[in-house]
Amino acid sequence: MKHSGLLWWVGALILASLAGLLAYGVLATAAPAAADRLDETTQPVVVAATNIPFRRSIGESELIIRNLPLDAVPEGAATSLDQVVGKMATVEIFANQPILTQYLVTPDIVTQAVALSVPEGKTVIAVPTQSKLISNRLIRPGDRIDLMATFDVEVQRSQGSGPLAETIALMQNLEVHAIILPATTVEEGPSSLTSQEGGVFRTPDEKGQSIILAVDPQDALTIRHILDVGGSLDLAVRAPSDDSVVDIKPVDQFYLAERYGIDLNRY
Repeated sequence: MKHSGLLWWVGALILASLAGLLAYGVLATAAPAAADRLDETTQPVVVAATNIPFRRSIGESELIIRNLPLDAVPEGAATSLDQVVGKMATVEIFANQPILTQYLVTPDIVTQAVALSVPEGKTVIAVPTQSKLISNRLIRPGDRIDLMATFDVEVQRSQGSGPLAETIALMQNLEVHAIILPATTVEEGPSSLTSQEGGVFRTPDEKGQSIILAVDPQDALTIRHILDVGGSLDLAVRAPSDDSVVDIKPVDQFYLAERYGIDLNRY
């Protein structure tokens, strides 16, 4: 009898073990299936972890990845951090809001929403110039330039008053914010414009070639006045590492006469 009782308990333990193994196998098979069903109904989306103001580069610490139901994922939602980090939002983004890629721009690339890339304290002005450096595509956005101006000034002389052409170094070490080119410009070769080039825009105006500069408000008024009184503007490009500001004398007929020994008193 003792042996039969022992055999009964051994049999029960074996059956219990087999039942446990069978249940584990069923659960192990069901778990991946449930996970697959979850993956099929959700999608990872980049979400703002805090309020993100526009006009500022977005940092990784301001973002989280969250699985959202497919029917709750808006069109254009970013699905990875590298789509967002370092970009700038063109609208204010609020906490827990999915990040939409159509509202992101690269800060150092000027788009048609020019105001988003204007540095604080500056204003943007389009400066018309027929500079050959621009028309031949020898200048790109981001290059440093010096701006020169030629205009007439009214002077009083012993023989009477009259206009005197004056050329000055108007402003130095400016960054080219963007470039406007006539749509009719024909470009070929390595210097040609690609449609992906940021900061270069087209205008139907054949005489609309301009550079866009971000300058102090007072400098913007100065440029505007010179253009309004019929002056002309040109530019010279400088080395990227050259941030010097040089004391340059205005050039007029008297400067040229003194420098090159020209006698202005002729009869």
